Amino acid sequence: MFAVIQRAIEQEARLAVPALDLTPSADLYKLGLTPYSAVRVLLALEREFGVELPRAQLKRETMQSIEAVARAFHLAMTRAARRDAA
Repeated sequence: MFAVIQRAIEQEARLAVPALDLTPSADLYKLGLTPYSAVRVLLALEREFGVELPRAQLKRETMQSIEAVARAFHLAMTRAARRDAA
């Protein structure tokens, strides 16, 4: 999952630091992530993972770091799988 998120950041965010050099906890906003690029990354990941994040997750903290993004999408995918299994 981290590699997919890194790729989306590299393609959509265009940070000053290469995405492959980012640590999982690096503050993406301090590295140049803008609200516009955060939305672009979010939409790319929703397409990639085939899930939409719930409205409650559409906040700055969700896109703060690769770890935060991974947690949000892991939760969304888990909920979607449970819904599909029911």
